[in-house]
Amino acid sequence: MSRPVVAARANLDEMDHRHASLLMLALLLPLSSALRPAQQYVGARPTQQHVRRETALSSTAAGGGTRLEPRVPTDSDDMVAAAARSVRTALEAGVARQTVELHIPLPPETSPEDLDPWPGGLPQIAEYALPLARDCLRKAVKGGTTVQEVVLSRDDGCVQLYCQGETPADDAMCILQPGAETFDELRQLDGAVGDRLLVLVNPKIVGPQSLGLFQGAVSKDFFKGGSLRDKFPVTYCAQESSCRSEDVRLVHEYGKGWRAYYVDDAEFEGQNMISEGTILPLHDDPLDARPSYEELQDLVIEKLKLPVYVRKMREAGEKGPRFLR
Repeated sequence: MSRPVVAARANLDEMDHRHASLLMLALLLPLSSALRPAQQYVGARPTQQHVRRETALSSTAAGGGTRLEPRVPTDSDDMVAAAARSVRTALEAGVARQTVELHIPLPPETSPEDLDPWPGGLPQIAEYALPLARDCLRKAVKGGTTVQEVVLSRDDGCVQLYCQGETPADDAMCILQPGAETFDELRQLDGAVGDRLLVLVNPKIVGPQSLGLFQGAVSKDFFKGGSLRDKFPVTYCAQESSCRSEDVRLVHEYGKGWRAYYVDDAEFEGQNMISEGTILPLHDDPLDARPSYEELQDLVIEKLKLPVYVRKMREAGEKGPRFLR
């Protein structure tokens, strides 16, 4: 077993042994504020934005200098602040079930020859995602302070978080990377928290099709014929993807719509970005709904016309090879 796998699972094992299940605490939440759990804190590896330059996130502005909304965050701290603000805005609008999609920066030890930047799988990703989820929940909760955590699944890197708010009604729960293995816990927690906030961060299920045949009747009752995003709408998103070989950023904030950007002139060495390039918008006005891959492809074609390799070949023909300039 590789060292990242062993390290990631050891960290989750330590959390699992140090804490009893918070699900029972969630079931007791409606009874009395006196039954709130004592404040505890689980340590985890700090975010890496100060160790490794953020490759996926950068401030964005329109050609005239006006900042576009929603915008690509400048770093992980900016992303967490924007996510927490969006979660609270949605909650104030009556949305108590939410999904947050956060970009997780690659580990600082990632090298160009790595075929898989996450050899430890979901447990390793959880190490880097957990500090982001923790800060997002704490900042989103009114009067939020410390956060309690317990591992629901070591193999899936699934962690449950609880944050005590200013009043019992402000208490909130969060599940990081919920998957098929932890669907029962998700379903029970959804019923236990009532009208309080429940946030899913980077979920690994999309709907009943993710759960197999054995959860058929239960999942149909939970999803009510829809998908996870229907029951837990996305209220914040900061993701990167590739479309027609273009490096694309997709951003969403509740009440501000969706916006897609592309990275122009970025240089890569393997998976490591060595020159960040310029982040530019793919469209003028925010989109009302999340664009599909086909819609992103249409936006890329309309905006850029030629594929990136053709543009690079033309640039080399006009200006010569980059190393000779």
